[in-house]
Amino acid sequence: MFGKRSVIGTAAVAMTAVGVMLTAAPSAQAAPTGCTVTYGSGAGSTMTSLCTGGTGHHRIHAVLRALDPRLPQRIVLGDWAPAGQASVATNPWGSGYIQSIWSETVDW
Repeated sequence: MFGKRSVIGTAAVAMTAVGVMLTAAPSAQAAPTGCTVTYGSGAGSTMTSLCTGGTGHHRIHAVLRALDPRLPQRIVLGDWAPAGQASVATNPWGSGYIQSIWSETVDW
């Protein structure tokens, strides 16, 4: 008798776990599309990434040359933003120090 209850209890727990996983399953995501990058020219100006399509997230990603060429490059990242909202970061040195800049995208 004890063995049957144990099997029934285990089955009930397993079915509950399956139900929770099915209801918590995330919807399909797509990496953002239609991304544009804009930036100002002066020190302390902003760099912005804006993606108009997709359903994932994006952020501005910039590599800046160091003020002193003996120093390493500086990476500047904006916060992750969903498609349709802007990701913004501050450029402390101005556009003349931007080595590369792009929108980094993910599908979550």
